[in-house]
Amino acid sequence: MNKRAFLEGFFTASAVAFGGHFMWKRVNQRDLLITPSAITAAVPELPVRPAPDSFILTPIELESTQPARGIPTPAPVIEVTNNEKIIIEDLSDQQVESYLRKTRNVDAVFASDIYLDLRYESLLLKTAARLGRVESYIGHGNFNLMSFDEMLQSGRDFSYIGAFETDELNFLEEIFFANPNRYGFFGKKISKKITESISRNDVAKIDDTGHYLLKGESLNLYEQIKRDVGAEVILTSGVRSIVKQMHLFLAKTIEANGNLSRASRSLAPPGHSYHGIGDFDIGKIGLGERNFTADFSTTEEYKKIAGLGYVDIRYPTDNLFGVRFEPWHIKIG
Repeated sequence: MNKRAFLEGFFTASAVAFGGHFMWKRVNQRDLLITPSAITAAVPELPVRPAPDSFILTPIELESTQPARGIPTPAPVIEVTNNEKIIIEDLSDQQVESYLRKTRNVDAVFASDIYLDLRYESLLLKTAARLGRVESYIGHGNFNLMSFDEMLQSGRDFSYIGAFETDELNFLEEIFFANPNRYGFFGKKISKKITESISRNDVAKIDDTGHYLLKGESLNLYEQIKRDVGAEVILTSGVRSIVKQMHLFLAKTIEANGNLSRASRSLAPPGHSYHGIGDFDIGKIGLGERNFTADFSTTEEYKKIAGLGYVDIRYPTDNLFGVRFEPWHIKIG
């Protein structure tokens, strides 16, 4: 397949195509394009959320969804193509508000959101399903460290998984190498090569979590937080390989019904996750899935962490990466 042709057809910009029948159907549908039965058959672990009755195609601003302000950090620069940069002072108040509205309402649908082209939805499902079989077969902990080459080998070695097909590999490459600025994510590209790997010698397994941390700064910081905040703090996600981040991003895209912008507001695209170089997530024992919501910022544990001078979070409220507020995501370096 011609890579350029694939990439050009890969995304659909609703801001451009919205006036046509295609985008109208895409945004105003009452049923999921990727049906719940198709999702559960392909990837059993994925949660299925019903589609709303309709979407309001006007600027969305829900004050009640805005979380408490997180640990303050200097506002980052938004990187654009060709090494151009946009600094917050260069934007009008209206542009800033329009930008921030999306990360304050991470699960809302906006008319300017970018979608995966309909032609690739079956490929999305098929590829995510195969990655799901890899994770299921080798185990969740090992999957966190799996390299792209190891993933390919597992498909060749185990009939349960099956060898990755050419269209699936093209799809994974385009997801990895595509510029996510196009759909609203402005974080730094951390991993330049899809085959970058994490050495088992460089990580330590954290008891009772199923996760790993890089030895050195990450491990030391986690242990320090545990000592200073208390035993109720637990690691909820540690080091992640490109393969792991790829599977998470495809799953989030399925959950968002093909809306790449919405997916990237809550999860860094593969190659852009700081989990690959040391960042980690923490939570409170017993809080469950709420550890990955703004609810974590209301816990006593978070309040203690916010008061520690040596701790910072990667994505504070109203950050300029295009990502939601993540009070659980601890920044390294």
